[in-house]
Amino acid sequence: MAKKVIKGEDGKEYEVKTKKPFYKRIWFWILIVIVLFIGFGTMGGSGSSKSSESASGKATAHKTTNSEKGESSAKKSDASSITVDYNKYAVGSTKSFTTNYTDSSWNDATVTVNKVTIYKLTKPHKYNSANDGKFNAEGFVRLYFTVTAKSDISLYATQGTAIYSNGEQHEADSLENWDGDINNGATKTGAVTLPVESLANTSSLTTIRYKFTANPQSDMSVEKDYDFTLNLK
Repeated sequence: MAKKVIKGEDGKEYEVKTKKPFYKRIWFWILIVIVLFIGFGTMGGSGSSKSSESASGKATAHKTTNSEKGESSAKKSDASSITVDYNKYAVGSTKSFTTNYTDSSWNDATVTVNKVTIYKLTKPHKYNSANDGKFNAEGFVRLYFTVTAKSDISLYATQGTAIYSNGEQHEADSLENWDGDINNGATKTGAVTLPVESLANTSSLTTIRYKFTANPQSDMSVEKDYDFTLNLK
């Protein structure tokens, strides 16, 4: 410690010991060195740890689930059913056929069948036909049409008749009604759904013959008969 001499009230001189400031003491600077050493050591260790994690990181992947897409299990159910006249039928299997049938023989319209889908039900269901009464249906056939009018016409694809390769004949008597009056330049698309009474599987039917009529609105006495057969392969 440093010594300081002061004079008292009695006129005598006295020595007074004074303490050094803490920052002048050697233990303070030793402590500073230790703290800095620990601090730099921690920073260096943290950096090397990050580098190691980056080098050895792994990523895994999986197919996005329906839950992650926000889809519910009800959508799966909808995909395996067919609705006809507000009635839903459980479907065991389906088979679709892309067709290339187009009829432009009538100057007033062009008719195209784009696709045919056959539905095999999980079990027979009662079907109430307006023309054939009630019977057990084992499946359905759905024809997809596109009709382009070249004049004002009335076309009735949804009121046609189907004849299958298994000998069955059915009238299209469902509630589908996208056709009817179609004016010049307009294009209508829609489906026609018919029952199948006996259907072992979706490949059982090899041909579908379909018939319906149309006429120009200007002369209802003139009829155009459509009659075509689709080969299913």
